[in-house]
Amino acid sequence: MRKLFILILTFSTFNIFSQNSFTFTVDMNLYTGVYNDVQFNRGTQFYNMVDIGNNYYQYTTTIPPFQQGQYTYKFCVDSVCENMNNLSNCYSINPTTGDTLRSINLNINLPDTVCWQSCSSCIIYGCTDSTSSNFNPLATNDDGSCIPCIYGCTDSTAINYDSLATCNDTCIFPVIGGCMDTIACNYNVLATYDDGSCGYILGCMDTSAFNYDSLATCSDSSCIYEYNVTFQLDLRGVTNINYTNPELNGIFNGWCGNCAQMTDNNNDSIWEITIPLLEGSGPNPNALGWEYKFSADNWTIQEELFEGDHCVVGTPPYINRYIYVTQDTILPPVCWGGCNDCYTPRLAYNVTFRLDMSNALSSFTTPEVNGLFNNWCGSCWQMEDINNDNIWEFTTLVDTNLQEYKFSADNWSIQEELDSSLNCVITTLDSSLSLGYAVNRYFTINSDTVLDVFCWEQCNSCSFVQKTWDCDGNGNCYDPQDGSGTFTDSISCLNYCTTPNFVANNYKKLSIYPNPSSGDFSVSTNENIEKLVLLDIFGKQVDFDVERKSNGFHNIKIKSTGTFFLKINLKGKSITKKIFVIK
Repeated sequence: MRKLFILILTFSTFNIFSQNSFTFTVDMNLYTGVYNDVQFNRGTQFYNMVDIGNNYYQYTTTIPPFQQGQYTYKFCVDSVCENMNNLSNCYSINPTTGDTLRSINLNINLPDTVCWQSCSSCIIYGCTDSTSSNFNPLATNDDGSCIPCIYGCTDSTAINYDSLATCNDTCIFPVIGGCMDTIACNYNVLATYDDGSCGYILGCMDTSAFNYDSLATCSDSSCIYEYNVTFQLDLRGVTNINYTNPELNGIFNGWCGNCAQMTDNNNDSIWEITIPLLEGSGPNPNALGWEYKFSADNWTIQEELFEGDHCVVGTPPYINRYIYVTQDTILPPVCWGGCNDCYTPRLAYNVTFRLDMSNALSSFTTPEVNGLFNNWCGSCWQMEDINNDNIWEFTTLVDTNLQEYKFSADNWSIQEELDSSLNCVITTLDSSLSLGYAVNRYFTINSDTVLDVFCWEQCNSCSFVQKTWDCDGNGNCYDPQDGSGTFTDSISCLNYCTTPNFVANNYKKLSIYPNPSSGDFSVSTNENIEKLVLLDIFGKQVDFDVERKSNGFHNIKIKSTGTFFLKINLKGKSITKKIFVIK
């Protein structure tokens, strides 16, 4: 009897602690949201379920018998669980938390595959006929939408592609030979068999290219082509150089001297040479082009090109022409040292400024040119005294407009203070200045120009000797040296005399501005203006308009252009000043 009791106890203990394995499956095909993980939830624990395909997820676990009678759980997505409130036959309520849970008696039922937030499987309508063209393997209920198959090849890359086919049949693909090695430079993704053509050497494969590579098996778009370029040098009317044979020098021939001599076969003074050049800009890929210039007789002479010309590149002393080669090219003729032919009007010319600093009272290091042409920049146009004679020079390209300028030094440390009575200056109204006007030098050009040497703050060189003629206010002139000088009229006197004798104390009290102008002038003096008379260069009186603002301030308007003499009658004397009208 004792043995039997022990045996029964042992058997009962085994049943209580034995565990069974159960698999829970949820169908997510009707879930409309986006999710990352589907989870099995029990209590505070979340377990990731396994995706078994077609949007079905499973979780398998072992459950002890004492929990199998009423097993509660939920399905969740990304820790957000389903709502079971409307499900009557598969849920229970946690009496402690009030939470709704799925509930199943595992002693009676095994878990079925259920739809998300449902007690039953998902109902999916669609075609359930596997022989139809629109068969839906996920459909659970046939909705009568099945379409019979039209068999044919549905692959558009096949040679027997059938655009009307709804169900795929046998496709026939073209036989394409090519390289099928993916690391080869000529790998062909469309090849259906390897034809042994695989190559591994990149290079230029165009036999007409300058850098053709006979060993290359794949083109790398590196081909460079050579083109014929014809250069033309116009020497018509050029008389300021002596030469026998012009030549072309550039980076393409190593600036060799006379190795590229030009010819003038038709004796029209336009010299030519045609040479092959590689496309592009030459050895420097960042350059604007191949650099070159014209010279003659093995560098005996060479062009002097100027920074700022549109056809040049570089900075002094290395300023050259340039060309970017893209095709066979015949360049237009260009004049020696210029960007156009010798008979094309130019918009700008080379101007040499010269300044004599012998009489400068202030100390300085380097004089400079400032004007409209460089936006009064300061020290950007510094002058040089190459031969140490205190005459400083600077050459640059300037356009043909009326130019105002002055000399300064050391980035405006000092500047000229020009007298408005000087014959080489112009007075321009400028309300931004303290005086209300500016007095500057001026010029206009229509050719390459070397300006006169000017002394600091003067219109002549420092070595200029003033004429000895003088005259009175009525135009009666005499020579203070010997008294024999005579002029028949005041105009001749003004053209040749230095200053009338009475102007020494009063000249600076008279101002005419702007001068030159387009025809409108203001006349200002500290005395009463009694009369204004305008004469042309032949002494003939010219009509003009006068507006009297005050006793000593008149505005005048001249309609004609040219050079005129304005006679201003004051108390017992007459002052005559030269004015210019430029339209």
